Amino acid sequence: MTADGRIFPSLREAIHGTAVTSKLPMKALAAELDYSPSELSMRTTLGGDSSRHFPADDEHLVKLLRVTGDHSVLFTLADLLGYEVRPKEARTAELLVSLQGEIRALMPRIQMALDLGAKMAKAGGRA
Repeated sequence: MTADGRIFPSLREAIHGTAVTSKLPMKALAAELDYSPSELSMRTTLGGDSSRHFPADDEHLVKLLRVTGDHSVLFTLADLLGYEVRPKEARTAELLVSLQGEIRALMPRIQMALDLGAKMAKAGGRA
């Protein structure tokens, strides 16, 4: 389980990006956050007359990150302040196991690419 997130130029854009690229439909995400879909839209819009502030509290902002699994707001805030985000040391073993599984799944494809490269080199660049 790795943290997913991008760095945006502003927190407002990070909140917007997190909401609109969520795997959850906007209506389901709104329900998770105890908002109507129109209220969530107004709180995550990038600007305009109908925009409203997105509350920076556990009930809304932290829940948005947990529900979507997208930590772009955290990555953006850290970047704006000159920090980097890394998992707690206690999670290192969990992340290592996850990464090892991902590498194991890729090994057959890596071996196939290596074998093809060796064949091409032996044949003088011809497949």
